[in-house]
Amino acid sequence: MFRKQLLFFSALCVLILSGCNQKNYIKTVSPEASKVESQASTIVIRDYSEKPVTHPVITTSIKTHKDKNVSIQYPAISNLEDKKKEESVNQLLKDNALSFLSIASVDSLKDTVIVDAEIISADPKRITAVYTGTFYAEGAAHPINLFYTNTIDINQVKDLGLTDFANPEALAEYVLSDQVKFYNASPELTEALMDARTQMDLSSYVKLFQEADFPIKTKLPGGTPAFPDSFSYEDKGNIIFSIPVPHALGDSALVSYTPVTK
Repeated sequence: MFRKQLLFFSALCVLILSGCNQKNYIKTVSPEASKVESQASTIVIRDYSEKPVTHPVITTSIKTHKDKNVSIQYPAISNLEDKKKEESVNQLLKDNALSFLSIASVDSLKDTVIVDAEIISADPKRITAVYTGTFYAEGAAHPINLFYTNTIDINQVKDLGLTDFANPEALAEYVLSDQVKFYNASPELTEALMDARTQMDLSSYVKLFQEADFPIKTKLPGGTPAFPDSFSYEDKGNIIFSIPVPHALGDSALVSYTPVTK
């Protein structure tokens, strides 16, 4: 009996020693492989230009409409599974971007319009673009600074406006309050804008914000469509929207509003 026990413990020691001689498994990565893995995890920063920029699901690009003295950029999407919806979204983007030409009765031979587009955000559900530029009508004393935006719900192929993001009454009260914040304005400009904003009363601002953005709802007395005097977009939880101001102050001023803090 003692001999059997001795043989058992001897065998057990051999197994333990054998296990001790085995090295723990550690994954080693060669410099080359490490370089490949590092490249694979690199974050690509989107640069919206004439070259398409790949999104995990959709691709966006900037196109340009040119006609004599007119040059207007506008965004386009591609790579949607639903090609009919993709075509409808792109047509809506283009129509909205160029709508100023017909509303202002621009003559491409006599007038000059230059507008640049910037894609603020784009994903499979929504695309937002901001347009900035100038309009110089023949014989005008000075060019007009243009600012407008467009946010489209891709799934519904539908324009989204300021009333989809905030209450017009709350915005009007905010603009006329001492807490209003102007977006990207210097202290000197901010001081001037604080005075300029009071040229409109509460009810005028409410109407302005109710008619902001696309689709165009503003009408002249004769029923002719008029380009909105206020446009907006959402960026990282903040709502940026414009209000009209005198030409000397830029024709429009941008206001920053954070709904959760108001």
